[in-house]
Amino acid sequence: MWTHLERQAGGKVKGMGEKQIEVDKRILRTQIGVLKNELESVRKHRKQYRNHRFSVPVPVVSLVGYTNAGKSTLLNHLTGANVLSEDRLFATLDPTTRRVQMKNGSEFLLTDTVGFIQKLPTTLVAAFRATLAEISESSLLVHVVDISHPLAEQQIDAVEKVLAELDVSEIPKLMVWNKVDRVSDPQKIKLEAERREDVVCISALTGEGLQEFCNAVQEILKDSMVPVEALLPFDKGELLSTIHQVGMVEKTEYTENGTFVKAFVPLRFARLLTQ
Repeated sequence: MWTHLERQAGGKVKGMGEKQIEVDKRILRTQIGVLKNELESVRKHRKQYRNHRFSVPVPVVSLVGYTNAGKSTLLNHLTGANVLSEDRLFATLDPTTRRVQMKNGSEFLLTDTVGFIQKLPTTLVAAFRATLAEISESSLLVHVVDISHPLAEQQIDAVEKVLAELDVSEIPKLMVWNKVDRVSDPQKIKLEAERREDVVCISALTGEGLQEFCNAVQEILKDSMVPVEALLPFDKGELLSTIHQVGMVEKTEYTENGTFVKAFVPLRFARLLTQ
C-alpha cells in the first residue's frame, strides 16, 4: 500500500527520480510559503489601519477573552456594529474596531479580537497574528469572562497565559463578568465583583451594567492620561472640541485671550497642546 512512495522512474535513459514523499513535501513547502505571504500582507494592511488610528488621539480599548465569552455581543450592543456573534468557536477571526461615545461626550475605540482557547498552539497564534497585534497597541484590555460557564476559572487562566505570551503585561486590564443574567444567584456574583475593585458585572445581551462598564473604562483611561492646562486661542475651536472627545475636561474658563482648559488627555495629544 506504500508503493506510491517509491522513487518515480525517469524513463529508460534517466535514473530514479525523487520519491513521491519528497514531491509532497515540496508541494507543502510551496503552500506554506503562499500562506506566510498572505499573513504578511494582512499584517501590513492592519498596520496601516493602526497608524491611521494613531494619528487620531482616541484611546483604543481591546476586548479579549475565551472564545464564546460574549465579546462580539458586547461590541454590538455598545456600537451597533452588527459583528457576527454565534455560539461556536472562533466566530470572530478578523478584528473589528468601532467608536464608542459616552454620555459625557468622551470617546474611545473598541476592538473585538479572536477568542482564546486552552493550550492554544503556537502555530495558531501565528495565524491570528493580525487580530492579536491589535492588543499590543491598546490603551486598555477588557477581559470578558462568561461567568455562567462551569469552567470559568480555567478559561480565565487560559486567557492570562496567552496574554503573558504576548508580553502585554504593562497594559492596564479590566475584568468583565458577562452573562450575569444566566447564573443561578446573580446577587451573589455581583457582591463578589464589588469586593474586587477591577471587576464589573454585565449582561451584553440585555444591556445590564453597560453604563457601569463605560464608567469603569473612563476611570482607567483617565489614569493613562496626562493632566494639561492650556490657553486656546478663539480661532482654535477644533482643539477644544477634540479635547472634549478624547479627554476628560475638569474646568473650562473663557478669558479675553482665549479659552482656558484644564483636562486629562492622551500623551500624544498633550504634545500637540505644548504651544
